[in-house]
Amino acid sequence: MAPPVEAPVVVLGGGPVGMVTALALARRDIPVIVLERGHDEVQSEWRGSTVHPPTTELLDELDLAAPLLKEAVRVQRLDYRDLELTESACFSYDVLEGETRYPFRLQYEQYKLVRLLRRAVSEAPNVDMRFGHDVVGLRQDDTRVDLDVAVGDARTTVTGRWVVAADGAHSTARKLLDVPFPGFTYPSLSLVVATPFRFEDAVPDLGAVGYWSGPKGRFSLIRTPDIWRAALSTATGVDDEPPPGTHPAFLAAVALLLGGRPDARELPLSQHQLYRSHQRLAASFRLGRVLLAGDAAHLSSTTGGMGLNSGIHDAVAVATALAEPNQDTATTEYAQRRRSIAERFVQPTTTENRTSADGVELVGRRERLVRLRALAENPDDARTYLRRVSMLGIQH
Repeated sequence: MAPPVEAPVVVLGGGPVGMVTALALARRDIPVIVLERGHDEVQSEWRGSTVHPPTTELLDELDLAAPLLKEAVRVQRLDYRDLELTESACFSYDVLEGETRYPFRLQYEQYKLVRLLRRAVSEAPNVDMRFGHDVVGLRQDDTRVDLDVAVGDARTTVTGRWVVAADGAHSTARKLLDVPFPGFTYPSLSLVVATPFRFEDAVPDLGAVGYWSGPKGRFSLIRTPDIWRAALSTATGVDDEPPPGTHPAFLAAVALLLGGRPDARELPLSQHQLYRSHQRLAASFRLGRVLLAGDAAHLSSTTGGMGLNSGIHDAVAVATALAEPNQDTATTEYAQRRRSIAERFVQPTTTENRTSADGVELVGRRERLVRLRALAENPDDARTYLRRVSMLGIQH
């Protein structure tokens, strides 16, 4: 049995939400232990990559905006197009000038962001980062939380006055506390594909972020620093056996996008991953002295890139609450406010984004693009629209 350790705050999870929580606490001179069940190796994969303007502002407060801006793709417009129709809409981020210090969206792979955050954490004197630590038990009273932790074949106890559970969609803390996590799983799988193929040479006037509608549903094409990333709906059920090889939904969408040249089957693929999408919300973001944040607290569709961003907003908010003199009141307010934002804004917005983008009827797709174009051509409407999809005004 390894000797027990303790800190004012213990953070569970070494992903972006856990890392931002730890850094934000360290900046407030609050010592923190971070427990991550995995090891200090971040795999390259292209799923999350969107960083919205208010998130860049929060990362700037942690002195991380400069390296992010240096490496990320800067998105100056959002394009809405269709794989068969000529109608389109384009929203320019210029209308957000004066609304935010960063009137643009960034595309920066989540795995790179985690690496950036972990480097910063390794240099923070108030953070004790521990990999290979798997929480297997949790007990708490009015003053502390005791965590039973497996470290290889050994066991130890880690104690904190507060615990922030940023341990992801399958949160151990949430399960140990029996927190209800109601919601639903979409009946069909989504697909993310990464390819080095130069779409910009094949598609006229291609922006860094394009949302296409089409006869099979949504098809998003996003440029990240190293690669193009496509995300789309499929007809493959969550319990179905996926078709072999490159998914036919991707082949069909790319064939329409490129007009069959080159053959979509010839595109080199760096990643081809089917995944489940969810809309779920924890019954409470505070259970005693355990606070939930990020995917441990709420899951939403990836359409629009709000999951990662709202998780980072949670992280800064929970660190701010734990720095208040009256932690009990502040953490209760954190839990209520952030849950309300997830329930009233993030989940409805991401649900609507996916539902509208997945419409396959030709008339409905045309009407949607006409509506979006009318919004884009009116500066006030365009500003309101971009503020909403950029999550401006709801981060605190």
